[in-house]
Amino acid sequence: MKIGETRKEYKTRKIIINSDCPILTFKNWYKKAEKKVSEPNAFNLATSSGKYVSSRMMLLKDYGETFIFFTNFHSRKGVELFNNSKSSMNFWWKEIQQQIRIDGVVKKIQKEESKAYFYSRPKSSQIGAFLSNQSRKINSYEELIKEYKLLIKKYKNDIVPYPKNWGGYELTPYRIEFWQGGSYRLHQRVEFIKARTKWQMKKLAP
Repeated sequence: MKIGETRKEYKTRKIIINSDCPILTFKNWYKKAEKKVSEPNAFNLATSSGKYVSSRMMLLKDYGETFIFFTNFHSRKGVELFNNSKSSMNFWWKEIQQQIRIDGVVKKIQKEESKAYFYSRPKSSQIGAFLSNQSRKINSYEELIKEYKLLIKKYKNDIVPYPKNWGGYELTPYRIEFWQGGSYRLHQRVEFIKARTKWQMKKLAP
């Protein structure tokens, strides 16, 4: 099926960058996205086993000098991050024609921080994380729902056990690229690469 005619024309907007600090630029872009994008914290996370590459959509939970997300340590991404800590995030905000790519090294956050976030979530989400043996084969979705409902009743008035195979990761970036859609496919791209403690900026061809 040919889909070449499915295309979106962009209007050139001036790309606004803080030349010294990509983290500050991310913060400013994110604040803008919060006003116009339905889920600005949604991003694509790419990981590699060394032989294969996989990706999936995730939700960012915090950011600053690092970018934090949570998942099951035994999931496919968890296993791949254990074997290869280098990973990449991609935020795509079509409503404002912007994209941010972040490459970095991932490590687990402190267990105490993960537990604090786990118990800040709704109980239904806690049980979902406790129940799911993420990325493993299941007999049926109906059985999973049935077990979920049983656990909802079981822990209605009790604390949900903290799952040892679940927690947070933080990605420390070494490369960040900002992309602004432009007319005639002449998109604007600005890349930052960290050299020791300083960020070096350069403009890239679209």
